[in-house]
Amino acid sequence: MRILLFCFGTYLLIFSLSSFAQSRSGQGTAKELYLEFCSTCHGKSLEGGLGSSLNDGSFKFGASDAEIATNIAKGIAEGGMPGWEKQLDENQIRSLVILIREEEKLALKAASKAELKLDSPISTQHHNFKLEVHGETEGLMWGLDFLPDGAIVATERAGRLWLFKDGKKIGPIANTPKVLAQWQGGLLDVRVHPDYEKNRWIYLSFSEKSEQGSMTTIVRGRIRDGNWVDEQSIFRVPQEMHVGTGHHYGSRIEFVDEYMYFSVGDRGQRHHPQDLSQPAGKIHRLYHDGRIPKDNPFVNTEGAYPSIWSYGHRNPQGMDIHPETKKVWAAEHGPRGGDEVNLIEKANNYGWPLATYGMNYDGTAITNVREKPGFVSPKIYWTPSISPGGIQFYEGKQFPRWKNSLLVGGMGSTEMHRLEFKGDEVVSDEILFSGLGRIRDIAVDSKGYIWILLNTRDPESGKLVRLIPIKSH
Repeated sequence: MRILLFCFGTYLLIFSLSSFAQSRSGQGTAKELYLEFCSTCHGKSLEGGLGSSLNDGSFKFGASDAEIATNIAKGIAEGGMPGWEKQLDENQIRSLVILIREEEKLALKAASKAELKLDSPISTQHHNFKLEVHGETEGLMWGLDFLPDGAIVATERAGRLWLFKDGKKIGPIANTPKVLAQWQGGLLDVRVHPDYEKNRWIYLSFSEKSEQGSMTTIVRGRIRDGNWVDEQSIFRVPQEMHVGTGHHYGSRIEFVDEYMYFSVGDRGQRHHPQDLSQPAGKIHRLYHDGRIPKDNPFVNTEGAYPSIWSYGHRNPQGMDIHPETKKVWAAEHGPRGGDEVNLIEKANNYGWPLATYGMNYDGTAITNVREKPGFVSPKIYWTPSISPGGIQFYEGKQFPRWKNSLLVGGMGSTEMHRLEFKGDEVVSDEILFSGLGRIRDIAVDSKGYIWILLNTRDPESGKLVRLIPIKSH
């Protein structure tokens, strides 16, 4: 039997001519492709063997996603590595890049011996801080906002609405909307009206059940004597638009001037985000009372859902308004890889599912299109996924060197990111901490303190946590 020796960078790849001829020639998931083409040299877990490791973050011939993809496709003449573009298409090469990134991050986390605890002091590039727990729930928490008297209103996904004040948990508030608390559904975001002191309105988003399935719904109401009262419907689609899946509700709410913006995920229906007749996979704009603005981009388009502001979204679960420009920003879950932060502008198409930096959860490719004319590209994307939750631009006195940074909570990654901008472009991404739990929401109070919702599983629980600055000596 003849043996061929190839070099992958500085590594050797060994293949038998006979076994190569009998291979599936690039069919299968990312892991299967890796085992078929790469594992002989790089190890079954990318740990290295005859060749160097692919999960230690060290790449001699280029460390960017594009460089790694090019090296796989074209080969590296200097190192004697062959190109695989005849055996693997662009989608499959992209899936291998995502797999390498996932395994790299897992290996680097496992190699870190320092285990962060909730009461540990945390040092970052500009500020040091500690975390203080101010409240807990037995279920997963989802959204929080502040009342003028200093109380915090927060949702528990199981369907309960709580108040936290002076170290006490008050509630749950009675008579809140009935929700479908299954899988990713339940009681989701909560937002206090900008003129709350005058009108007392509080907005809730949730998954509402019907005979046809379920859908994202938004109502507003008031809290009086521990009860939810005066409820009004703000966004409730016809039941024939409900679907039977239990995920991708989106559900963040933000206010800008007289408008409210909110997200609705694609509900697992990939054909909906590009279909203007469907509300799913969109970011919407309404007046505070639910009326449709006449200058919405598709209000005069026949058959289009009139509240749509932008489309081509997968599952935006983070949204905030830049404190100076008043522009709308959103964080969006990609599939496996390809989580995004986007600048949301009128009538824009953000590409899902026709363009994405991710792949299917089973390791198969979705598309080889990542950027394309007519689709708005993300300002930053993460591969592997961080599963972004709430986002918040920082403005306040407690962390002055973070002014106008965007704080992004990672759920799957259990990371808190801080993005710096130059204009509308992301110029740096700092991980402030990781490993303390799934960060579902982030908010900043009137004194400039940062609050986060931390969730843990097995058993499910939620924590309301405040970041306290520590002066460095």
